[in-house]
Amino acid sequence: MNKQRIGVFLLAVFLISLLAPAMAMASANTSITNLTVRPELITIGENSKYNISFISNAALTGGIDTVQIRFPSEYRFSNMSWYEGYVDINGQASGGVSYSNGLLVALVPRNMSIYAGQTVSVGLSSSIMRNPDRSGEYSFSVNTSKETSPIASPRFAISEFVHADGVSKPHVTMKPVKGYQAEEIGIRFTANRNGQLIGSVGQIVLDFPSGFRLPQNIDEKTITINGIQMHSLSPVTSGARLILPMSPTMNFPEYHDVEIILAANSGITVDRDIADAVLFISTTSNTAAVESFSFGVNKTPDRIYQPPDEKDPGVSVIPNGAGVVGQWVFTFPRNSILLTEGDTVIGFTVNFPSGTILPGAIAPQNITVNGQQSTGVLVDPARREVIFNLPIGFSVNLDLSIVISASAGIQNPPAAVYLMEITPRGSTRRMPTKTFEIKAVSDPVPVTPPTVTPATDRVVKVTIDDPVGVKDGLAIILDVAPQLIDGFTMVPLRFVTEGLGAGVEYDSTQNTVTLTLGARTIVLWPGSTLAKVDNTVVTLAKAPIIRNDRTMVPVRFVSECFGAKVDFVSVTEPITITMTADALSRMPTVAEIQAAQAGAASGGTGAGTGAGAGGAGTGAGEAGSGSGSGAASGGGESQGAGGGAAAAGKTIVLAAGHNNANLRKGPGVNHELVGMFLPTETATILEISSADGEGFKWYHVEFEYGLQAWIREDLAEVK
Repeated sequence: MNKQRIGVFLLAVFLISLLAPAMAMASANTSITNLTVRPELITIGENSKYNISFISNAALTGGIDTVQIRFPSEYRFSNMSWYEGYVDINGQASGGVSYSNGLLVALVPRNMSIYAGQTVSVGLSSSIMRNPDRSGEYSFSVNTSKETSPIASPRFAISEFVHADGVSKPHVTMKPVKGYQAEEIGIRFTANRNGQLIGSVGQIVLDFPSGFRLPQNIDEKTITINGIQMHSLSPVTSGARLILPMSPTMNFPEYHDVEIILAANSGITVDRDIADAVLFISTTSNTAAVESFSFGVNKTPDRIYQPPDEKDPGVSVIPNGAGVVGQWVFTFPRNSILLTEGDTVIGFTVNFPSGTILPGAIAPQNITVNGQQSTGVLVDPARREVIFNLPIGFSVNLDLSIVISASAGIQNPPAAVYLMEITPRGSTRRMPTKTFEIKAVSDPVPVTPPTVTPATDRVVKVTIDDPVGVKDGLAIILDVAPQLIDGFTMVPLRFVTEGLGAGVEYDSTQNTVTLTLGARTIVLWPGSTLAKVDNTVVTLAKAPIIRNDRTMVPVRFVSECFGAKVDFVSVTEPITITMTADALSRMPTVAEIQAAQAGAASGGTGAGTGAGAGGAGTGAGEAGSGSGSGAASGGGESQGAGGGAAAAGKTIVLAAGHNNANLRKGPGVNHELVGMFLPTETATILEISSADGEGFKWYHVEFEYGLQAWIREDLAEVK
């Protein structure tokens, strides 16, 4: 019995050994199963990753067996070459790939074994996989080297639409840009479900990319939609957005193709080459903004385009060579910043051209607006942005000059012609600049005479009530000795300031004294507590005075404004004023000068202190006319054009025939003198007083720099 069982077992083993090759052959002839193909993105023309999965019913050996994928003819990869990193199998990069005529063969990774019945997952990279340019249903065919019969995948859809409530992904074509003027721009898309566009009601909205500049007004005759020229309703621009109202004859149903042509004379400009630009489109019916396929912008430098808007800011760079560190100057014409109700401009954002290298930080003193220092600066080197605040109390209703000094460390972009964009912080308008050129080799930089600055320390010594002063060790007899007045040490202006190296200029017609040293300018009006420091008005703790035809000023004010050091021991000891070689690099800010004056006014010391800006007249009379000392001292009561009937809110100027007029703290000659009205200035009427004892009315006025004062009506003319 046992022998019979043994015989049966041996026979079974023998039969199995005979069947094994046949079973293996049958397995090799089976096909893969459960095949699926899933693109991550299903929009036409979109680069998308593809995930393919199936069950292999045969064992696959790493480094030997392959997975084979055949693509529909609509899939093209001619612009790139396949390599193993574009295909992963079960999470690992393939062992190698080959591609020819729509057939991709990927080698199973060498260290991988796939068992029969195991799921195989193949990933195809979006770097090379691009959806067809036509919508429709598609299918891939897949097999392995062990299962040679190709199996077609279930069909999957490729659509024209990214969003259910958006138009199809737009196609954009552009002819090369001549200089900066864009030539023809073509835009094509298809309206989606419920995307009908109705004449006189529907709108198409185009959002252009950075680098494109839209004029404030575009002629509707330069735009066609499906071959129909726009008319009746004009396009609307807002920054980089263009809104196209549908003309009455434009009626397009859902799923309708739309083609927009913007002609070369539309006024759209482009400031640089852009490799992969995109724009966004939405409509009143398909409201989701849809990003276009990327398109290239190529510029030709055959001519420089000058924006038609004369109010665009100008740009100059010194030196203007590629790659060097330069000073950037931006000039804004008066009232060029468009403000809407409630807008308050507090600063600017400056976008520098591509290729400009910005430092990580810029000190506020390296950015000035009309000579006044910025109150804060932020830098974003990656976005090439500099954001800065205006000086406190600054008005934008003036001609503006913004200077970013070379000390800021901004490196010029490559040689080309550029436009920039400046955005006032608080305004809704992004302002394109006029074009400017950066050259391969800088133009020669004009040589200006150097400002007088001390090569070594300068030392000036004066003593109260002593007519002998000392300048750099040389004793000099003074016309007027320093004096202690109201707790302030007053010194001869010209002796001290020229001793420090400053220039002094006296204007008898305006009754002004102007001091200059380095980048600092100070304007004084003898008899007035107002002065100007770098064109900013400040209030002095003590007004300059005239003694024996010599202007006397507080010693600390004129000295410390220029960065000099004042050493005061006592009223009987010499006062030493030292101007070191590096003094101009540490001059106080206007705000610090004003703070010092406020402190001195509340309780001055023997040497005094002072700083300021702004202007005011002097003399017994209210107005000065003519020339010479008569004009400087004020002349007497002069009759000018009457303005008593002028309404509040109107602008006044100095009446004809006068070189200046007194400004007072109240409506009458008995009020304190606070300034001088000059021929170059304007002011706004706030109110009008009743007639004074002499029969004159007085205007209560305000100047652009913030000063409020009173001026007699006959000394002003209403514009």
